[in-house]
Amino acid sequence: MKNSGFFRKLTLILMLSVVAVWLPARALSQVKVAIVNSQKAFDQSLEGKKAVAILQEREELLKTELKKMDEEIKALKQKLDSQSLTLNPEARKELQQEIDRKEADRQKYEQENSRNFEQFKSQLIKRIREEMLAVIDELIRERGYELVFDLSTSGLIHYKPELDITDEVIKRYDAGRAGKR
Repeated sequence: MKNSGFFRKLTLILMLSVVAVWLPARALSQVKVAIVNSQKAFDQSLEGKKAVAILQEREELLKTELKKMDEEIKALKQKLDSQSLTLNPEARKELQQEIDRKEADRQKYEQENSRNFEQFKSQLIKRIREEMLAVIDELIRERGYELVFDLSTSGLIHYKPELDITDEVIKRYDAGRAGKR
């Protein structure tokens, strides 16, 4: 990820180049600009906190179930090891097949649930971000912003804190969600 800083700086340079071409130099000082930190807005909003808690709970349930499966497999392997001399070849073969089946089931369970978890996570985050974008669009219309930079993705190096509308986005988003409950 060493290149991520390079790409963030490149993104900023490209954005500023577009701005410089788009607006005449004398009008640049009159442009209404705002900054939003979408990651902070997500992390500090009530819905974002709730989403993180839901995701952590689901992840813990998955880990717990996998641990339970691992313990069953471990117990069967210990049984096979401790009784290998006393088991007849057929019983040994059946026990090994049971271990193999449980290992395959565990792997399948982990893959399916990991995939489902990632899909759920992606949909949940996407929904919240889209709802926040609607709040940001509302602020843009109300305040007449011509440029809004996302602090968490733009690679912005410096800004005046008074340009940051993140707290207003969080406040309005939470208020809007409270009305929908």
